[in-house]
Amino acid sequence: MDTNLFPIGMEKHIVFVIIATIFFILQFIRTKRWYQLVMAAAFCISLMIYIAPKNKTFFYGIGITEAVLLFTALVLNIVQAVRISRAEKAKKAAEEAEKKAAGETEKKLPDEDAGENEANAAEDAAAEETEA
Repeated sequence: MDTNLFPIGMEKHIVFVIIATIFFILQFIRTKRWYQLVMAAAFCISLMIYIAPKNKTFFYGIGITEAVLLFTALVLNIVQAVRISRAEKAKKAAEEAEKKAAGETEKKLPDEDAGENEANAAEDAAAEETEA
């Protein structure tokens, strides 16, 4: 292929694709972000350029496919980031509500004990007045 059109050789391109594909698959396993699988596929599809390097239609078809895959990866990344952020906010809100509820029950327990102590003190005072 013309070096002005494709600046690296086939061997370097294959090594790059293998490394990038492994990296994105490992990242997907680690983070479960779907755009990483799309990127791994896009790298692999870029190797198809060597099937018919002189055919302009095939060349542009691969280019359009790559553009669609990159756009899909971008959209998937944005959608999943929004979903993850909403889930994290909901989780934080639930944790705060749980802490607040636990804090209110802790506050009520000493108040109830104080109320019982006051009632017991009033009963004791009433009992002492009856005795006197």
